[in-house]
Amino acid sequence: MNNPKKILIIEDDEHISRVYEALFAKEGVVTSVAVDGDEGIKKVLTEKPDLIILDLMLPKKDGFSVLEEIKKNPDLAHIPVIVLSNLGDAHDIERTLALGAKEHLVKVNHSTQQVVDKVKEYLVSKD
Repeated sequence: MNNPKKILIIEDDEHISRVYEALFAKEGVVTSVAVDGDEGIKKVLTEKPDLIILDLMLPKKDGFSVLEEIKKNPDLAHIPVIVLSNLGDAHDIERTLALGAKEHLVKVNHSTQQVVDKVKEYLVSKD
């Protein structure tokens, strides 16, 4: 990856976001974190990240609403969103994909390295 890519992690679990911040830093990826849905929307608008990792269970505004807002905004709709959540039933997965998420990864089913590798696939394809 030539110029540093920026990702926004919208996740209310500080431990999870710190783990991913450290892993992406090793890959040369700049990260920013939002701890609730409202802050997530604000940061997407101001930072225009190359990719968003989005949890669904968030304070203030849930991830479904955040995803919907991002995809309805023509300035943001092109940003790939990877949902990373413990909500993993078929209905939730179908809903996030219908709203425009590129992937819906269930936290307990994917290692942190698998998530990092998946994100890198999308970042490389944007070069």
